[in-house]
Amino acid sequence: MNRTKFFQFLLSTLSIVGWSLAIYALLIFDKARPDTAIGYYQSKGASVRLEWDPSQTVLLEHIIWVCAGLSFINLAFNFYVANHSRLGWWVNIPLLFTCSLAAGLYIRFVV
Repeated sequence: MNRTKFFQFLLSTLSIVGWSLAIYALLIFDKARPDTAIGYYQSKGASVRLEWDPSQTVLLEHIIWVCAGLSFINLAFNFYVANHSRLGWWVNIPLLFTCSLAAGLYIRFVV
């Protein structure tokens, strides 16, 4: 296996693992925080869930930070590969890093 194919395989694997963690975090996000009691929902008679599971919120925060760390490593490796190989930039890597960083900061300081 030549160097370019190895770099492409490594970037693909890191991206798939990162996005899988992000999707798993979205699956547990439902029970991790209460619904926002917005006046529109209350005026239409919709039920609003006010209870939440703090242990799942902590798990969600850890998953998001692992995803952010993994995507940061992938971003740094992609920077190295783009400068030293024929492979170019991968758009999904900065997107995953930005999303996971924003979600981690939101959970840490808002929720």
